[in-house]
Amino acid sequence: MGGRAGQRHGSLLLIRRTCAILGLALPVLGGTARAQYFGQNKVQYHHLHFSIIRTEHFDVYYSASERAAALDAARMAERAYARLSRVLNHQYRERQPIIVYASQTEFQENNVTDIGEGTGGVTEPFRHRILLPFTGSYADFEHVLQHEMVHQFQFDIFARGHVGAGIQQLIAVNPPLWFMEGMAEYLSLGPTTPQTAMWLRDAALEGRLPTIEQLTADPMIFPYRYGHAIWSYIGERWGDAQVGEVLHAVATAGMDEGFRRALGLSLPELSDAWRESVQRRYLPEIARYEPARHIARPLITERRVGGIYHVSPALSPDGKAVAYLSEGKSFFVDLYLADAATGRVKRRLIKSAFSADFESLRFIYSTGAWSPDGRYFAIAAKHGGRDDLVLFDVRHDRVHRRITLPLDGGDLAQPARRRFLAGHSQPASRAILIASIRFRALSFATAAVR
Repeated sequence: MGGRAGQRHGSLLLIRRTCAILGLALPVLGGTARAQYFGQNKVQYHHLHFSIIRTEHFDVYYSASERAAALDAARMAERAYARLSRVLNHQYRERQPIIVYASQTEFQENNVTDIGEGTGGVTEPFRHRILLPFTGSYADFEHVLQHEMVHQFQFDIFARGHVGAGIQQLIAVNPPLWFMEGMAEYLSLGPTTPQTAMWLRDAALEGRLPTIEQLTADPMIFPYRYGHAIWSYIGERWGDAQVGEVLHAVATAGMDEGFRRALGLSLPELSDAWRESVQRRYLPEIARYEPARHIARPLITERRVGGIYHVSPALSPDGKAVAYLSEGKSFFVDLYLADAATGRVKRRLIKSAFSADFESLRFIYSTGAWSPDGRYFAIAAKHGGRDDLVLFDVRHDRVHRRITLPLDGGDLAQPARRRFLAGHSQPASRAILIASIRFRALSFATAAVR
């Protein structure tokens, strides 16, 4: 991903960044993926009754059925607080709220802020509330929790320890997303991840490594991975303690002067040093790596079929077709069928926006699968506040069967001989529910998570 910095983004970018700061979220894809939602009013299927776990620094809100998982969340939060308060040199004066939801469905029904399918968690600066769902993976949950806690610390530092008092200073300083989100990724994931390394390697080898000025000015450059890399460079060169020093300095003096005070470098100088470090590390690998275009060709792309998202591809058993999820040339994410040899779109199988039976196709948290004979395609679909497993008859373009599962959140469907297997982890019971589906029978099994 790349782009050119330019004056044309000026005032529009200021509005975009200010609005983004007023509710920092962790997307799972390279964008917030909000195409599944339209209009101002949310449909709320669940009437949640929250209980509270009070720890030394947090009020953890949870629904009664999730107490065991909420206790784990409280322990994770206190453990992360001990580390982050030391690195960022800041202590909370007031207990901070964390609201945990039992599923992605309940999370999307929250009445605090508007979120989309691709949002993994969100922190708002008015009351410093963290909102996030259990998704069944404790590793992913802990990453999102720590990411959002960094935002909570950022807001608290801008507010000088008084919840909600930092809004004017946030708007005045207007820290860019690479600064806020990159710091949250660095302090929740560590110095590097395979995904960040992949982005840096590709950008360096293709000559598309952005400057800090471009990251700040160009909204088409996704800031998370590059911001993660910049803070990793700062931590490696000056030590993690300087991350907190930079944050305090920026909250007081603004971006340019804050970096000068904390690091002794201007932002352009830091940009040059960081880019040189990345290029020194990855450019020697040019001789070892061959561009993907030399050994393969793009099949389904924005230029060829339209749309930015082309996700969850599933190749048919005979290898002649591929089903995938995309917003295509519309606003909503739908299920498409394309020729596996040419990439030509044959047709749209499911229109999620035009039927109450397909409120969301869970295009991030699940994937679909073909039956062994290639006649049916199984996919998870949100319907009435829960998820159904839909068996779609590809040959006749119709729903063959809709199976209501005792689940909230995305499901995974895979073919196994003559069966479909649909699995979903349940954090409250620490179990995985497995649905074994023949065309005329349905059975369930539960496996413990250790």
